[in-house]
Amino acid sequence: MLDGLISILNDYQYFLVWLGIVSTLCFVLSLIAIPIVIKRLPVDYFVKSPFSHCHSPPSLQRLFLNTCKNIAGLVLILAGLIMLITPGQGLLTIIVGVLICDFPGKLVFEKWLITQPIVKQSLNWIRRKQKLADFIID
Repeated sequence: MLDGLISILNDYQYFLVWLGIVSTLCFVLSLIAIPIVIKRLPVDYFVKSPFSHCHSPPSLQRLFLNTCKNIAGLVLILAGLIMLITPGQGLLTIIVGVLICDFPGKLVFEKWLITQPIVKQSLNWIRRKQKLADFIID
Protein backbone atom coordinates (compact mmCIF):
# COMPACT_ATOMS: atom_id res chain seq x y z
CA MET A 1 0.00 0.00 0.00
CA LEU A 2 2.80 2.43 0.93
CA ASP A 3 4.62 1.60 -2.29
CA GLY A 4 1.47 2.47 -4.26
CA LEU A 5 1.19 5.85 -2.52
CA ILE A 6 4.86 6.62 -3.16
CA SER A 7 4.37 5.65 -6.80
CA ILE A 8 1.38 8.01 -7.13
CA LEU A 9 3.31 10.86 -5.50
CA ASN A 10 6.23 10.26 -7.86
CA ASP A 11 3.88 10.29 -10.85
CA TYR A 12 2.43 13.66 -9.79
CA GLN A 13 5.65 15.19 -8.46
CA TYR A 14 5.67 18.02 -11.02
CA PHE A 15 2.03 18.87 -10.23
CA LEU A 16 2.67 18.84 -6.47
CA VAL A 17 5.65 21.16 -6.83
CA TRP A 18 3.54 23.66 -8.80
CA LEU A 19 0.70 23.32 -6.29
CA GLY A 20 3.18 24.19 -3.53
CA ILE A 21 4.48 27.21 -5.46
CA VAL A 22 0.96 28.49 -6.22
CA SER A 23 -0.07 27.95 -2.61
CA THR A 24 2.92 29.89 -1.33
CA LEU A 25 2.29 32.76 -3.78
CA CYS A 26 -1.39 32.92 -2.80
CA PHE A 27 -0.44 32.97 0.87
CA VAL A 28 2.07 35.81 0.41
CA LEU A 29 -0.29 37.82 -1.80
CA SER A 30 -3.13 37.39 0.68
CA LEU A 31 -0.91 38.62 3.52
CA ILE A 32 -0.28 41.76 1.47
CA ALA A 33 -3.69 42.32 -0.13
CA ILE A 34 -6.09 41.58 2.73
CA PRO A 35 -4.90 44.32 5.12
CA ILE A 36 -4.83 46.84 2.25
CA VAL A 37 -8.43 46.08 1.24
CA ILE A 38 -9.72 46.07 4.83
CA LYS A 39 -7.93 49.36 5.54
CA ARG A 40 -9.55 51.03 2.52
CA LEU A 41 -13.10 50.04 3.51
CA PRO A 42 -14.95 52.83 5.32
CA VAL A 43 -15.97 52.14 8.91
CA ASP A 44 -19.66 52.28 7.88
CA TYR A 45 -19.23 50.04 4.82
CA PHE A 46 -21.72 47.47 6.13
CA VAL A 47 -24.47 49.98 7.03
CA LYS A 48 -24.46 52.21 3.96
CA SER A 49 -27.30 51.95 1.51
CA PRO A 50 -26.32 50.25 -1.74
CA PHE A 51 -27.98 53.14 -3.55
CA SER A 52 -26.10 55.90 -1.73
CA HIS A 53 -23.96 56.70 -4.76
CA CYS A 54 -25.30 58.12 -7.97
CA HIS A 55 -26.10 55.78 -10.84
CA SER A 56 -24.84 57.60 -13.88
CA PRO A 57 -24.55 55.67 -17.13
CA PRO A 58 -21.42 53.50 -17.15
CA SER A 59 -18.53 54.85 -19.14
CA LEU A 60 -16.05 52.63 -20.93
CA GLN A 61 -13.46 53.43 -18.27
CA ARG A 62 -15.83 52.50 -15.41
CA LEU A 63 -16.79 49.28 -17.21
CA PHE A 64 -13.11 48.38 -17.60
CA LEU A 65 -12.35 49.16 -13.93
CA ASN A 66 -15.37 47.16 -12.73
CA THR A 67 -14.27 44.22 -14.88
CA CYS A 68 -10.75 44.41 -13.43
CA LYS A 69 -12.17 44.65 -9.91
CA ASN A 70 -14.40 41.59 -10.46
CA ILE A 71 -11.50 39.62 -11.92
CA ALA A 72 -9.34 40.52 -8.90
CA GLY A 73 -12.16 39.46 -6.56
CA LEU A 74 -12.61 36.19 -8.41
CA VAL A 75 -8.86 35.51 -8.22
CA LEU A 76 -8.96 36.11 -4.46
CA ILE A 77 -11.97 33.80 -4.07
CA LEU A 78 -10.23 31.05 -6.04
CA ALA A 79 -6.99 31.57 -4.11
CA GLY A 80 -8.97 31.38 -0.87
CA LEU A 81 -10.53 28.10 -1.96
CA ILE A 82 -7.07 26.73 -2.69
CA MET A 83 -5.87 27.95 0.71
CA LEU A 84 -8.68 26.05 2.43
CA ILE A 85 -6.76 22.86 1.67
CA THR A 86 -3.24 24.31 1.59
CA PRO A 87 -1.44 26.69 3.97
CA GLY A 88 -2.87 30.20 4.01
CA GLN A 89 -5.70 32.43 5.15
CA GLY A 90 -8.37 30.79 3.00
CA LEU A 91 -11.56 32.00 4.66
CA LEU A 92 -10.37 35.59 5.05
CA THR A 93 -9.17 35.67 1.43
CA ILE A 94 -12.55 34.42 0.22
CA ILE A 95 -14.31 37.12 2.28
CA VAL A 96 -12.16 39.88 0.81
CA GLY A 97 -12.73 38.49 -2.69
CA VAL A 98 -16.48 38.58 -2.13
CA LEU A 99 -16.27 42.16 -0.83
CA ILE A 100 -14.43 43.22 -3.99
CA CYS A 101 -16.77 41.53 -6.49
CA ASP A 102 -20.15 42.84 -7.66
CA PHE A 103 -22.95 40.29 -8.01
CA PRO A 104 -26.71 40.09 -7.38
CA GLY A 105 -27.48 39.52 -3.69
CA LYS A 106 -24.06 40.72 -2.58
CA LEU A 107 -25.42 43.11 0.06
CA VAL A 108 -27.55 40.44 1.75
CA PHE A 109 -24.64 37.99 1.71
CA GLU A 110 -22.22 40.60 3.11
CA LYS A 111 -24.60 41.49 5.95
CA TRP A 112 -25.02 37.82 6.86
CA LEU A 113 -21.28 37.18 6.61
CA ILE A 114 -20.21 40.13 8.74
CA THR A 115 -22.62 39.15 11.52
CA GLN A 116 -20.76 35.86 11.98
CA PRO A 117 -18.71 36.36 15.17
CA ILE A 118 -15.41 34.92 13.89
CA VAL A 119 -15.56 37.01 10.70
CA LYS A 120 -16.39 40.22 12.57
CA GLN A 121 -13.63 39.60 15.11
CA SER A 122 -11.05 38.85 12.42
CA LEU A 123 -11.84 41.92 10.32
CA ASN A 124 -11.90 44.23 13.34
CA TRP A 125 -8.64 42.73 14.65
CA ILE A 126 -6.95 43.64 11.36
CA ARG A 127 -8.40 47.18 11.55
CA ARG A 128 -7.20 47.60 15.16
CA LYS A 129 -3.69 46.52 14.15
CA GLN A 130 -3.74 49.41 11.65
CA LYS A 131 -5.07 51.78 14.36
CA LEU A 132 -8.47 52.12 12.67
CA ALA A 133 -11.92 52.05 14.22
CA ASP A 134 -13.93 48.81 14.20
CA PHE A 135 -16.59 48.36 11.55
CA ILE A 136 -20.06 49.63 12.46
CA ILE A 137 -22.52 46.78 12.03
CA ASP A 138 -26.34 46.94 12.24
